[in-house]
Amino acid sequence: MTLTQLLPFRADNLRSAWLALGFMVLLGGLIGAVGWATGVIGSPSPPAEFDVYVNMGSRAGTEAMARDLNQQHPAGTDLVPLLNRLARAGFDCRADYRQTSSYACLYHRMMSDRRVARVDMTILTDGMRVRSITPVLVVGTR
Repeated sequence: MTLTQLLPFRADNLRSAWLALGFMVLLGGLIGAVGWATGVIGSPSPPAEFDVYVNMGSRAGTEAMARDLNQQHPAGTDLVPLLNRLARAGFDCRADYRQTSSYACLYHRMMSDRRVARVDMTILTDGMRVRSITPVLVVGTR
């Protein structure tokens, strides 16, 4: 038996295998770089602004959210910054057709652990000024 029969690869076959392996590594690196640059691969998105209240639970989260929002946007302050903040956080705020001078805001978010967070918020106004903010947070499982 000769040495060439013992070695399954010849020099030209071994070179082709190295070229194929190199091409696969290069292609994998390119796919990884594109995935990282487009955000498909990488760190998870930061938590949403109101996830702190969701993690507290329905009752404690509702109380804490009402306290914080009424402290940060007390009665008599301008309505527009509050509506802009809520819109950036993912709330859908609309003028409430049932009551004049009020807004109904809705927040709905699927959490990673099969929980669903829903916030129904009523904002009473005097024209363009905040009178009161009343959120109701409900956290349930799907």
